[in-house]
Order: sequence, then C-alpha cells, then structure tokens
Amino acid sequence: MTTSTIEKDSSIPPGPILFITMVTDMLIGYVFPEWRSWLPFNLGTPPSGLFSHDVSGVLNYFRPLPSYREYLQSSSQGINFQSLQSYAFSTPSTALGDLSSPTAIMTVFVLVLFFRKIKYSFILPTFTARGLEIGMSTHGKGWVIDNQERIVKFAEYCLRLMYHFTISAFGIYYFWDKPWWNPEKGGTKTLFIGFPEHTIDVGMIWYYLVQCIYNIEALVSLLELSLEIKLQNPLTHYGIPLRVGWSKTCRGDVREMFIHHVITNMLILISSTFRFTRIGSMVFLVHDISDVPVDLSKLANFLKWKKTTISFFVTMIIVWLGTRMIIFPSVIVRSVFMETKLLMIENGGIVKQVHHDAW
Repeated sequence: MTTSTIEKDSSIPPGPILFITMVTDMLIGYVFPEWRSWLPFNLGTPPSGLFSHDVSGVLNYFRPLPSYREYLQSSSQGINFQSLQSYAFSTPSTALGDLSSPTAIMTVFVLVLFFRKIKYSFILPTFTARGLEIGMSTHGKGWVIDNQERIVKFAEYCLRLMYHFTISAFGIYYFWDKPWWNPEKGGTKTLFIGFPEHTIDVGMIWYYLVQCIYNIEALVSLLELSLEIKLQNPLTHYGIPLRVGWSKTCRGDVREMFIHHVITNMLILISSTFRFTRIGSMVFLVHDISDVPVDLSKLANFLKWKKTTISFFVTMIIVWLGTRMIIFPSVIVRSVFMETKLLMIENGGIVKQVHHDAW
C-alpha cells in the first residue's frame, strides 16, 4: 500500500477515532469482544464503519526502549557516573523516552523532589523578597501588609515566566530545523511516516521530561495549597482516620486548575507512551510561547506599569490568536485528523489487519 493510496483511502478513519477504538478494545474488548456489533448506524461494520478497525495491538509494534541496566549489558560498561551520563545525555531512544517506564517514573520522581527543593528554598523566596521591595516602593507599606497573597502570586508568576520563556526559547532553537515544522522537508506528514520507528533524540527526551516534571510539580503544589488533611478519631468517624477539606489558602480557581493539570499530565503520559512525542512537542511549543506574554502582562500589572501592561496585553492577544487559534487548529489538529492514515504505510509504518478479526 503506497502513501498516495492511503491518502485516498476513505475507509480508514481519522487518528482520534482509531485511538478511541483502541482504548475501547483495551478496556472492554477482552470481556466483550463483539462490542462493535451493538453499535448503531453500522458504525462497527467493516469496511467503512468508523469503529470497525482493530488497532488494539499497536503497542506490540513498538521496539523496546532499553533501561539503564539493559544499556550497561549491551555496552559492556559498569555502573558509574560516566555510563549514567552517557545513558541520560548521549543515547537516543532510551527508556527515559517513555514516561510510563519504571526508569522514567523513577527519574521524574527524583527530579520533582529536586525541583521542589530549589523552588521553595531559593526561587520563590528570592522572587517574594523582590515582590516585597517593589510593593513597598509602588504601593506602600499598608498595601504590602494587606496583599501578602498577591505578593506570593507575583513570585509564582515570575517562576512561570522564567519557565515558559526558557522552555519556549529552547523549543524554538531545538525544533527550528525539524522536518515536521518545515513543509519543504515533509512537514507534518513526517509525524506519521515511519512511525513507530522514529528515533527519540536526547533533546526530545529531556524536553518531555522537563515538561512532565514541571506539570506534575504544579499539580502537587496546587493540592498542597488547596487541601488540608487532619487526623481524626476513626472510632467516631466511621473508621476514617483522616479528614480532607479545603485549606484557608485555597484559591477560587482550584477546580479549573486541577482539571487543567490532570488533563495536561494525562496527555503528556499518553503521548509519550504511544511514541507521539513529535506531535506532543508541537502542542507544547505553541502553548508555551503564548503563555509568555500572559505572564508578562500580569507582572506588569503588579508593577503598575499601565502602558507596559497594555502593550503586553495586546501582544498576548496577537500571539494567542496566532499560536492557539491559527497554528494549533490549522497545522496540528488538521494533521491529526487528516494525515494519521499515513500510519498504515508499509515503509516502516504499522502494517496489520485494520479490520476487526471477528468480522
């Protein structure tokens, strides 16, 4: 089957439909393998039914990513700093590239703890002290006393700006010459051609790890700020030894931010597990870039720089429209819906019977 044949083959549904079908097979397929027969409007009837395709075994086509121990065995090296450095920073397509692997989970856990230590012992105290100085000079002592929470938010937005600017700058630099951003080199079709044999470069591995670490820590910090856990007598409270409630520092948008962080972390994990890091990196980049002027406008507003605030606000609207309303839907979403059929090409792609065996 050639690329042109696949692009014209209307019987293969868009990627999101195949993904929903795969998840359904994984969740209920073993218990109820003929679930397609219950779908209305011939949705499960091959060859044209949207949910008639079987992609439940897609993970079997992924080549194993070596753990650190397997890397040592294959390279005949011992456990030392040099081999660890080589594995983490010089070797592509390692288990660090799959965030569901034990190697990546342990790495993320350790680095989240390390990041939290730096964040609360140095970064936030430094920005908070700077916020107090600025608040005293621009608003006065009385305002500082009455607005401690705003000063804490100022420090948090400084951290957000530092992160979004740094990760965006790295993303622009690292992905500048990648073929999926360049139509002359194949453009978004390269997201799928050759999948799942794409090499996960070291830069991509750490780009994903950093994104994962930041977003997991953001979720943990949100829960830490919003929830209060107290011990209670289990004999008088139906055998429950802990009571969980809202803390005094809980903010009004906690539910929205909790949903946002949970969905973000789920998408990071899923895209990494299914080796869609190229697509994931594109989504990361357009969102991170648009967050920079958001953080700048909020900081300028804190500083009472009215003209600067207006300038950053206008910039935020322009960048937000360009990245999230134009590039994201017209480039990334379009590719996900229109070009995922390229997964079925024979040259390095997934080749399998795409219709359910029961039919």
